Amino acid sequence: MIRLETKDIVSIAKKQIANIFKMEPLELRFVNDFQGEKNLLNDDKLQLTNRHYWAKVMDCVFENQVRPVLMCEVLYFLRNEFLESEIDLKFSFDFSQGSDVEAAAVAEVSFNDKPELGKNEIAELIDFALALQDRQWFEELSQKYKELSA
Repeated sequence: MIRLETKDIVSIAKKQIANIFKMEPLELRFVNDFQGEKNLLNDDKLQLTNRHYWAKVMDCVFENQVRPVLMCEVLYFLRNEFLESEIDLKFSFDFSQGSDVEAAAVAEVSFNDKPELGKNEIAELIDFALALQDRQWFEELSQKYKELSA
């Protein structure tokens, strides 16, 4: 698992925006205008997760325009960077100091490192382990084959 902090997420988002829109963003800034999400405020803190797919989390400032960046877009940017991954994204906004928003983002990127192999694939790998004369791998594969056959 890879853990990304706020600056990593912003850096990836800037890179992906530049690739997609063919324009370099001047700035990505966190927003403080949560019209639809105000009901989620808890003790002057707002937590957004993957479930809050359509929430606006940042503004992307270009030379001639400003466009919103939604939670779903940040997820898309991260998935482009980490192909075939599961991403758990959280944005936290602290409004305790008034309208000056203290914002933080965290993403946990997980990969399915253990592919599920069927009996046929394991049998082929057993043959390969024999050809390589790798006894330890042969024994591991044989054990797995027995488990699947039971």
